[in-house]
Formats: sequence, C-alpha cells, structure tokens
Amino acid sequence: MAALAGAVGSGPADHEETLRLLDTGATIDAFLNGGDPSHTGDREVFRDTLVWAKDQSPAGKAEGHCTVIEASTATTTCTTVTTLQHGTITTEGVGAFVQGATSIAAITGGTGAYEGARAMPPSCSTPPLFRR
Repeated sequence: MAALAGAVGSGPADHEETLRLLDTGATIDAFLNGGDPSHTGDREVFRDTLVWAKDQSPAGKAEGHCTVIEASTATTTCTTVTTLQHGTITTEGVGAFVQGATSIAAITGGTGAYEGARAMPPSCSTPPLFRR
C-alpha cells in the first residue's frame, strides 16, 4: 500500500480541502506487446484501487499509462486519471519503476468538484493526494 501526497487548489485558499488517499495496488497492470520496463518505448497500462487514508474505505480508482523513456534507469512518463465520487483529476509526470521511488506529477485538469484544479504535487507511484 503506497501513501500519496500532493495538492489541488481550485479556488481561494479558504476553500481548499486536502484529500488523503492510499493506493492499494493494481487490479490491472500490463505491459503492451509483452514488454517490461527494461525496454525503451514499452508501455504499461494500469488501474489501481484507491482508499481514504483515514479509514481505508473505498475512494475511487487511478487509471493510466506509462511509457519507458530510459530503460537503463526504468524512467517513464505517465498520464493518470484519478476518479473519485465528485469528479476526476488528471496528472502527468516523469517517474521510475523502482520500488520506493518518488515521482513528481503535475495536475493538468479536473472535472466536477475538481474543475480548475491546479498545483504540482509530489507523489509516490501513481495518483497523488489532492487538495481542492
């Protein structure tokens, strides 16, 4: 289970809310064309289950894809759509397929309660913790 951290701001600071999520792992995790992170250009698709950090109740899912850009360091670029009850948050960033590695992902969009979301959260693996 990975802890996730970050921020989303969609309005004045007094209207921000921190959403603390945990990634419990992938329900779908496959490399296309039988690849793996040791081959530059290979792509991974995933769907991870998210729970609320405070009580581990279901929160949503994170779905996305990553492309290996440097096989020697397992460096990837990833796009992730995090779906929660009140909308979605899209992030993009560069990371590594290395256990315990920290990645940076920019929030590039949001829908519903997260429309106009902005910030650059640090994250561990896929979807970040958000503030709205």
